[in-house]
Amino acid sequence: MTIEFMAGLQILVDIALFLSIVSLIWAVSRERGKRPPGIDAQTFSEFKGLIEDSRRSSDHLFHALDEVKKIAVALGEKERRLMTLAGESDTGYRGRRSENTDRGEKYEDVVKMAGQGLAEKEIADTLNLTEGEISLVLNLHRKKNEDSAHHTTSP
Repeated sequence: MTIEFMAGLQILVDIALFLSIVSLIWAVSRERGKRPPGIDAQTFSEFKGLIEDSRRSSDHLFHALDEVKKIAVALGEKERRLMTLAGESDTGYRGRRSENTDRGEKYEDVVKMAGQGLAEKEIADTLNLTEGEISLVLNLHRKKNEDSAHHTTSP
């Protein structure tokens, strides 16, 4: 292949490309000429209606999201208050109930176990109390018994 042949082939391809572009421009111009310029009134009216519907929907969505946010904040606050109250109530109830009933039952058990001959250390280990507490309970029990015996024997 010679340079002259290549140059001629290039010119033919350029002419074919030029004719293709011209025919494409002519076809587009012909199609544009068939349509009226701009948007007709009906299409414009439909477009305006869609925009208004979109605005109303977005306003409604933002309003609903604000309400959900307020509800979430209120629920979070109520949950914190309930957790606080539940913690206080649970601690207070358990503390009062278990301290009074468990302590009273344990102290009765201390006296019973001492009456059965168990040592203070054994009683403390069994009831999970300190030896000092066991000693105090037993001393108070003895003192109470001495006072009641003293009152019954006095005139």
